[in-house]
Amino acid sequence: MAARSESPVTEVVDLRHITPGSLDELLDEEARTWHETLSWDFSASAALVKRFVDMRSLNGRALIHAGRVAGYTYTVADEDKGLIGDLYIRRELATAAMEDLLLNATVETLYRTAGVRRIESQVILLTHPRTAPPVHATDLRVFERCFMVCDLRQTHRWPAAEDSRVLDIDGWSERYQEDTATLIANAYEGHIDGQINDQYRSVAGARRFLQNIVQYPGCGSFHAPASWLAWRRETGRMCATSLASLVAPDAGHITQICVAPSSRGEGIGREILSRSLHSLREAGCRQVSLTVTATNRNAIALYESMGFTTERRFAAMVWDHIRPLRRFFQ
Repeated sequence: MAARSESPVTEVVDLRHITPGSLDELLDEEARTWHETLSWDFSASAALVKRFVDMRSLNGRALIHAGRVAGYTYTVADEDKGLIGDLYIRRELATAAMEDLLLNATVETLYRTAGVRRIESQVILLTHPRTAPPVHATDLRVFERCFMVCDLRQTHRWPAAEDSRVLDIDGWSERYQEDTATLIANAYEGHIDGQINDQYRSVAGARRFLQNIVQYPGCGSFHAPASWLAWRRETGRMCATSLASLVAPDAGHITQICVAPSSRGEGIGREILSRSLHSLREAGCRQVSLTVTATNRNAIALYESMGFTTERRFAAMVWDHIRPLRRFFQ
């Protein structure tokens, strides 16, 4: 009688316990997936992940299947918040069950991390519907997000850049960072995106958000020539911004666009975004992407009118109101 073959063993381990170099093949595949799926050059982010994984200094979890690294997540601490920076599983193994296994293990680890009161996750490549109840589901809120793309090779009707009678418009400069942080906090007060990313809720948080997109490659390489700011001439107050990055030599991404509540409905959002799109096209980009919450219908209508279409939907997940760590020992 033939011996019955055993199923390959699958387990989740601490990312810091894997050997240097064991993530290389997976990161190479992930970079190809980002390029094929989103036209996004992931190589700079992959290089950072590899560097810190090989140093065994990056927090996260690794999915081991049949003795090989089949997937990983990495996490970042931001004061009392845990961020799931990425989750990727080898294509041939990327089932909903595998995604659930790795995601739930990562969330459970963050729950057991002293000081963490909130967890945020926006993983664009996580696409399978949840097949199993997520851990700590009572603390979880899920928000649908859209990844939208505009083909700059097509002819679009955007406002021509010209002098405005009511606005002063200038390109990005570090000296405007504090005013921009104040604008972001004001624009997102009471907005659903403030529930997804709590950095939008305060000037201090918005300042950290700006530092992240300007200094780090997570949303591409910040591109100042395509980042614009607008002030109301009669008050001198900043009222709108559109910030952009390059995510590939021929692809741009709008990392932030917002308009002060008192200046909405006047076409300022269209004007400031059109400047970014014109600038990115001049920089050689063939497409521009952005992300938006699905329930933000006014913003989506604006983007669609300017040539954007939804190419992908993904989930933003937030575990909030996490109780102190001591609950595990009571």
